[in-house]
Amino acid sequence: MHLLFPRRDRILRLKEGAVEVIPAPDLVDEEGKPRYERLWYHLRGLEARGGYLGLGPEFALLRLQPFPSLQGFPLEEAVLAEAERSPLFAGEELLADYLLVAPEDERRVRVLYGAMPRRGAAWLYRLRPARVEPLPLLLWRYALGQSRGTSVLVLENLAHTLALFEGGVLKGFRYLTSGADEGSERLTEEVVRSLALFGHPGRVEEAWVLGLPTPPPLPPGLPAQRVEQLAPLNLAEAALAKELSLDLRPRRKALGEGLPREAQVAVFLAALFFAMGLAGKGVLENLKAAEARRAEALRQQVELLRAQTFQPARPRGLSLEEILRVAAERPESLWLTTLTAEENRLFLAGKALDPYAPLLLARRLGGRPGPIQASSEGERGPRVYTWEVEVAKAEAR
Repeated sequence: MHLLFPRRDRILRLKEGAVEVIPAPDLVDEEGKPRYERLWYHLRGLEARGGYLGLGPEFALLRLQPFPSLQGFPLEEAVLAEAERSPLFAGEELLADYLLVAPEDERRVRVLYGAMPRRGAAWLYRLRPARVEPLPLLLWRYALGQSRGTSVLVLENLAHTLALFEGGVLKGFRYLTSGADEGSERLTEEVVRSLALFGHPGRVEEAWVLGLPTPPPLPPGLPAQRVEQLAPLNLAEAALAKELSLDLRPRRKALGEGLPREAQVAVFLAALFFAMGLAGKGVLENLKAAEARRAEALRQQVELLRAQTFQPARPRGLSLEEILRVAAERPESLWLTTLTAEENRLFLAGKALDPYAPLLLARRLGGRPGPIQASSEGERGPRVYTWEVEVAKAEAR
C-alpha cells in the first residue's frame, strides 16, 4: 500500500517502511488557494491507485463543532452549509463528509466534518485512491490504536495539530500557532491552554508526539504521565481503518441531494443562519421558493407516473381475499385506514410516508390510484401522504 501525504512544499511517500521526500512546489497560489491540478500532476506517478491520500489544511477543511440535534432535521445540509462559510473555499461547490462524535447536551451533538472543493476531489479521484481525508485523522487513529490510557493527547507535525481524546472520544482539537516542530516552552504553554479549553486541566495519562519523516522534538514539561515520541512507519492498518474516518472522494449524488422534508430544511437552515448572524428575510424566501418548485416537480412526476404506468383495472377484478393478501405485503412505509365496497368496485384508503408506495400498491392490485395529498404530522412531524386506490371486485364465473 502506498500512503501519500501532500503538504505545501513537499509530498511524503511511505513505501515498505521507507519515507521518501518529494519536492512539490507551487501547490498553493499567491492568494493561498490550493492548486489541485498541480497536486494531481505530482501524485500521478507515485502509484497511488488503491492507496490513501491525506490532505493538509491547505487542501481540505477539518472542523469540530456542535450542531442542533433535532429529530427530522437533515444534518447533511447543515454541515454543508457551515462548510461553505469557510473563506478558503469561498464560491466553490463543496464535497463534505461528517461523523457524529458525541452528544454535546440534550439539544446539540458534536460533529467532526471535512470538506473540499468538488473540482479538487474530481482531480484527485483520477488517482483512484481508497480514501481521501484530512491529514490529522491518520495519526489520531494510529495513536488511539497503540495507546493504553484513558486520556490521550496527540501532537503531530503533518498538519500541526493537537487533539485530546478521553475514552476514545474526541474532546477537542485545534491547529497549533507555534508549530509542532518548534519543541519550545511556548508550545507547552499552548498545549496547557488547549487542554483547559477542552475541559481537561492538568496532566493527561498519555501524550503521543508523532511526525514524519522524523518525530517532532519534545516540548519541555509536556503535561502527561507518559510520553511516546515516534515517526510511525507502519501506518497501513490505520490508513484505511473505519473508526474516526472521513472520506472526501466524489459521490454519485451530492451531499443532501434528493432528501425529503424541504420545508424543514428551510426552517432549520434559516434558524441556523439566524443563530450565526447570517439569517435574513431574503434567504428564507429563496428557500421557500425552492420548496415550492420541488413540490410542484414532485406532483408532476406523480401525475406522469400515474399516466404512463397504470391502466384500468382488469375486467374480472380481484377477490377480497386477494386484495387483503397483497395489502398484507405492502411496503413498510404504507398502511391502510379504510376498505369499502360499492357495487363492482372496492376502495382502499390509507396513509404513507413515501408518495410512490401507494402507486406501487395500485400497480400490484391492478387498480387505479386516486389523488395523493401531502400533509405534516404536527409542527415538526414527518410529511405524510393520504392516498386512495380503486380496484374492481371479482365477478362470478
